Amino acid sequence: MTWPTPVSAAGSANFRVVNQSVTTTLPRQGVGTFSISLRLLNAGTSRATVTLSLYPALVDRATLDSVINGTGVPTAPLATTTQALTCVRHGVSTFTLTLYTARRVSPFGPCADTRPELHLRCASTGCDGVYPLRYQVRLDGVTSTKWSLVAIVQHHVAQPLRVALVTTLGSDATRHPRRSASVLRSVAHATNAPVAIATNYRFLNALDTAPTTDPLRQAFLSALTSTQHVVVNAPPSNIDFAGLAANGFDTQVNEQLALTDNLLGHLTGRYSAGPVLLSGSPSTASALALARAGISDVLIPESSLATAPSATLTWGAPFHLPGLASVTALTNDGPLSTLSVDSGIEPGRRAALALATLAFLHFEEPNAPSPRTVIVTASAGATSGAFVGAFVAGLASDPVARLTSLPPLFDNSLVATNGAPATRALIPTTGLHRWSSRNVSALTLLIGDVNSYVPSITSQLMRTHLRVAVAQSEILGTAAARSDAIASANALFDQQLQNFSIDPSAITLAGPGTSLPITVISHAGYPVSGVVHLVTPGLTFTKSSAIVIAMRSPTNTIRVATQGTSGSSLTLQVILTTPNDQVVLARAAIQVRVAGTSVVGYLLTLASLFVLALWWYRTNRRRSKGRHAR
Repeated sequence: MTWPTPVSAAGSANFRVVNQSVTTTLPRQGVGTFSISLRLLNAGTSRATVTLSLYPALVDRATLDSVINGTGVPTAPLATTTQALTCVRHGVSTFTLTLYTARRVSPFGPCADTRPELHLRCASTGCDGVYPLRYQVRLDGVTSTKWSLVAIVQHHVAQPLRVALVTTLGSDATRHPRRSASVLRSVAHATNAPVAIATNYRFLNALDTAPTTDPLRQAFLSALTSTQHVVVNAPPSNIDFAGLAANGFDTQVNEQLALTDNLLGHLTGRYSAGPVLLSGSPSTASALALARAGISDVLIPESSLATAPSATLTWGAPFHLPGLASVTALTNDGPLSTLSVDSGIEPGRRAALALATLAFLHFEEPNAPSPRTVIVTASAGATSGAFVGAFVAGLASDPVARLTSLPPLFDNSLVATNGAPATRALIPTTGLHRWSSRNVSALTLLIGDVNSYVPSITSQLMRTHLRVAVAQSEILGTAAARSDAIASANALFDQQLQNFSIDPSAITLAGPGTSLPITVISHAGYPVSGVVHLVTPGLTFTKSSAIVIAMRSPTNTIRVATQGTSGSSLTLQVILTTPNDQVVLARAAIQVRVAGTSVVGYLLTLASLFVLALWWYRTNRRRSKGRHAR
């Protein structure tokens, strides 16, 4: 029986393909082998049999797709064999499938009685190709069917495909942290395999706030231990680079990229490699904005191109976008990237299908004069660690495809090679909305406020939070949606301002020259620098009326020496600002009373002194007369 889709097959299948080797060289002896491991589900003590059928080599990608989606092929098999699965350990049967073109080979080694053989009738040097392989496992009277692929390579491969695996860490990764951590651990385990990890400030900011014991954080750091693993900048798909550039926010285009590098450096001490991965539906205007920011290499999704290269025979070479000769672009292989995250296919079989697809792509033009590139993008939150591990391990010994580091693939000298076009057009973007004047003014004010506040604080965490909030507001969409995003960022900034206040309690000065105590209260939870401005016409200060303050505790008091006063009661305006005076953190009006002495007071004091002096004079005079009388 043949299941119509991999989902329905996986939903009721009685076995899973744990592992399957894909390629054999089939030497002159005409014998090739494949290692296979099948997990039997709910087998118990029942005996199981497997029927393996080999079908004619594929000639087009449409038929390849029908094998991958579980439909299979309509032609008759070239060979079929049925074998009892007698060598089962812990529910897994591991055996060797033998293909032979001339004479059979006697079984040998462990589990030799479980060694199915298929007779492949082809010329001794004409067996190259990718062949559909059908599994049928019968267990407890139920037969389940799954499709896979195997490849035969007889001729020398002068120029293997250059394959780049890009694991993306975006919103999926934080929604599925356990799955993402498993993928990153598989990457970490492949220390000698060049793998690219694409991420952005949103994911890195989430990691930065996570505890050091967080499994996802630990897996990410572990994956970057090897110098073979590089990070590429992958800005969020909803950022409006074109809108930023069109409205005078060119520095924010750079900030979108710099934020990722800053967080990456803080977490790992490393920085991103040159290429930038764009997702969603990038426009030519967005690419132009990035080019002006110094970006020369971009990886774009195949779905954003007017013609998908994978649907043609002219894939595999870098290209330019219309009007952007300074930017070298590459695209991922859409079908392969989709396959990498297809949870309806178990990881072992999924890896086998992906590796066989690469072999098929090689056979499309095995003698291509220039190198050809295939890029597979796989979301860590949607794929699996088992798939990544099996895919990378398979490429380590693959004769037709080699895992390659991503940055060197953007070789401008390879543009238009192998008959590929020099320029590929993007699908015209529709539904883009202009920025309103309110959007522009609100974002301008927000950027200015944050840029004024951030240098005054020592908390790296809060600095990043504020900058990320600004960056996340620079989105595609309607003006109303953008206003909401900017308002959300403003709300975070306003929360910080609410942490500061000035004690408004009345102050009494004993007189001129007395120090004026000003108390500033901070509930920020991190040190903040600021300037206290004292504004009143009734007080003269010994030094400046603007005093620098370092707020390191909830209560911070400064004493300002006064020089002169006018009046016995006055209102003092106290304003706390950022060091550049651009943002007001707090303000208060404080009543100041001066306990000075009036003119009447002076006269009374003088009169009292006169009376006292007169009394002293008379007293001393009497004593003097008494001594003379004696």
